[in-house]
Amino acid sequence: MGWFTRNDETNEEETGEYEMMSAKLKQNLSELECEEAIIKDKERYGRVRNSVMKVLRAKNGNDVANRALSRVNKRLQENYFSN
Repeated sequence: MGWFTRNDETNEEETGEYEMMSAKLKQNLSELECEEAIIKDKERYGRVRNSVMKVLRAKNGNDVANRALSRVNKRLQENYFSN
């Protein structure tokens, strides 16, 4: 009978790990979304408009949006996007 029982502590640990992975995945997806919006805006207008950054900061938070902008600018400095 003991073979089929599951330890409750392990189940709680696994659930916590999945929640942490889910939160990390959401953060990564929001960062990618910010980067994509910034790149498209720079391609279309040559700069990132204030309105786009306001929307990104409201939706994803100041830290995420600012880091995404910083990463995109760094890539542009290093000619990452040039062919």
